[in-house]
Amino acid sequence: MTVIGEIRLFRGAGLGAGSTDAHAPDGAVGAVARAVPTPFGSSRLRWSLVASDATAITMAWVAACLAGLNHSGNPRQLFGFGVVLVAATLCFFVTHKLYRSSMCSVRSVENAAILRACVCGGVVTWLVAGRLMVFDISAQAVVTSQLLSIALVWAGRAVYRSSLKRSRAMGRHARPVVLIGGGEEVYELHKMLSSDPELGYEVVGAVGRESELAEWAGGLPYLGSSNDAVDVMRASGATGAIVAGSGLPFRELNQVVRSLLAAGMHVQLFGGLLGIAPGRLQMMPIAGQAAFYLEQVQLTGLQARLKRLLDVVLGSVGLLVLAPVIAVLALATRVADGGTSFFRQPRVGRDGHPFTIYKIRTMVMDAEARQPQLHHVNERSGPLFKMHDDPRFTRLGRLLDVTSLNELPQLWNVVKGDMSLVGPRPALAREMAAFNDRLLQRNLVRPGITGLWQVEGRDAASFATYERCDLFYVENWSTRLDLMILAQTAVQVVARAGRVLR
Repeated sequence: MTVIGEIRLFRGAGLGAGSTDAHAPDGAVGAVARAVPTPFGSSRLRWSLVASDATAITMAWVAACLAGLNHSGNPRQLFGFGVVLVAATLCFFVTHKLYRSSMCSVRSVENAAILRACVCGGVVTWLVAGRLMVFDISAQAVVTSQLLSIALVWAGRAVYRSSLKRSRAMGRHARPVVLIGGGEEVYELHKMLSSDPELGYEVVGAVGRESELAEWAGGLPYLGSSNDAVDVMRASGATGAIVAGSGLPFRELNQVVRSLLAAGMHVQLFGGLLGIAPGRLQMMPIAGQAAFYLEQVQLTGLQARLKRLLDVVLGSVGLLVLAPVIAVLALATRVADGGTSFFRQPRVGRDGHPFTIYKIRTMVMDAEARQPQLHHVNERSGPLFKMHDDPRFTRLGRLLDVTSLNELPQLWNVVKGDMSLVGPRPALAREMAAFNDRLLQRNLVRPGITGLWQVEGRDAASFATYERCDLFYVENWSTRLDLMILAQTAVQVVARAGRVLR
């Protein structure tokens, strides 16, 4: 697990919450759709992603051909080669387990696998179809089409993921699971899963020692002891178990896990290490038994300087390139209702120092004064405020907010040093006053234009998701993580813009 996907340690299995038979063999898309663990809740949803991938690869090949990158292949050859290319790439999607929950639940791992599968599909197709089947196809066309495939598949899966999250938030496509263990760890698991329904888990109850669970679970039904775990799961309709290892004695833990596996249940072991990136856990067996080595995070001065260098270079280039766009949007905002073009607001920055954030105005001029009147319809928990249909948005402002174009002036904050391209969301002073001591650790880094919360939990109503994302970033920051967040942000912005245009 790497980079952005590392946050899935505390966010659960993500897309993989609705899976089926864990032991089905790979080999064809049909086999995947029938039997292996998938990020879907039904056959229709399962095949929709296969269709999305196939469509993206086909569109990429058509675009490469229309661009004139293949000058000698006739239409029949181009069609035949395209069919082979799509089929071969999808087969590599299967062999790279891109229709398994263990792969799709970790976004960065999924994205890396998509890249490898597209490269392999292109190379093999060009060597086999282009050389042995004598299709007269240029290597440039193949390379271009597969690069486009990567981008389009990423975008298509981002749209799918967003749609599935919305469905899960409404209670659909959730896997029923049982929590096994005891004490505080089960309580934390229950709180995490129930506060974020978009993860796709429906906790039906807890299994373990009743005396320990009664102290923490709070409203979570007690279903029985660990000895009855298999019977309890069958009776409750649960298809998976999440085992809190620290809540069970050594022998009991081994016994219950083996009994669940023997009964064909899906088993996830929760490590109990909140905020620790899985990429820092390296397999290091002891006497042949599973054990992990936990790598320390060492944020050197060189890394901090590199982050600042990226901010200055990319921020400056972004300002120069996007200055005409910002100017046009600012002018359109002023013309639309005669108000100011830019919105300025004090925020809390690194080490608690205040600064002024800049945005293109998206709401009416008296929006801040009207916010207290809307608190009763706040869709967020905790000190955050968000309304899907906020009446304070202007017509143009709603479009700018959905596409995040209103954030572009913050590139000036980045160049000045108030903000970074990537970091926790810049908080208001009144929000900061409600943060606990642990969450105040977010002030150790500069706030960002985008961050983990924006790409992983932007649509989540739970303040707990916001807190986990911010703390995870502070504890596991790296240049690689920043780059992956920027890439994922670009994919999400394109996906949201596509939904608006439709």
